[in-house]
Amino acid sequence: MDRTLTAVLAVLVMAMVIFLAVFSLTVYMGIRYRDTLAGTYDYRVSIANDAALGNVTLYLPIPGRLKGNSAVLEEIGGGGLAGLPAGWKTALIGTEKVTLLEVTAPEVPATPAGRPYQLSITTRVRDPVGTGSDNFNDLVLAPLAGKTPAACTGIPAGQVSGNVRCAAYRGSAYADYTGPRDARLQISLSVTGKNAWDVIVPSGNEYRDGFQVSFSGDERGWKEGDGLLATGIGDYGMGFWIDWLGTYSPKEVPVRQVRVTPAAGGRPA
Repeated sequence: MDRTLTAVLAVLVMAMVIFLAVFSLTVYMGIRYRDTLAGTYDYRVSIANDAALGNVTLYLPIPGRLKGNSAVLEEIGGGGLAGLPAGWKTALIGTEKVTLLEVTAPEVPATPAGRPYQLSITTRVRDPVGTGSDNFNDLVLAPLAGKTPAACTGIPAGQVSGNVRCAAYRGSAYADYTGPRDARLQISLSVTGKNAWDVIVPSGNEYRDGFQVSFSGDERGWKEGDGLLATGIGDYGMGFWIDWLGTYSPKEVPVRQVRVTPAAGGRPA
């Protein structure tokens, strides 16, 4: 009897030790995650033109939600847009539907091949960025309506998993300028939202939204281009322990309200 009781007690003690070890590891991972988590948004604008242009006015999408400001919009409103050439000006303007980035310049020299103008902002937020595929509702360059499932391209093989989802869409941007008849203007925009942490080994996850449009000949005004949204990229193992719902609320940013009248072609913003 004594041997049986001793064996039972030994098993219980061992089970308790294992439970405490697992519990302690779980708590450590959760605390470590919270301490090392970095949520960031990266917004980039690439502008390439093969001839000198004058009196340039662009209206470009800004990553935002259907309602309210975004951290990116707040950063732009505070003058945080990097890479702005001398003489260029930017402003935030609001149409009936969205807030846009206005870029104006009296002169835009031609860009050498492979060296476009690059405007960018990287801003960090306090809470996790929503990057997962399910019920995605984070910062995008175009409203979620109208997106259709598409093949995922440009994602490293090691980051592709069952979480990854891609959708194609048609976005729009505005351009007006003077220049040679055969001048070509190409605009590319992207926003990447990332979470990074260091629990045992560095890891993270992200989403990517990219859009591009080109103008040539007599094309002016609003024009549609191709976009691709990829969500659920990277590691989602911490989802077992962590609530991913963020609560970041950016400050209100002054936006100049205007009515942007579309030129021939394209669609109003």
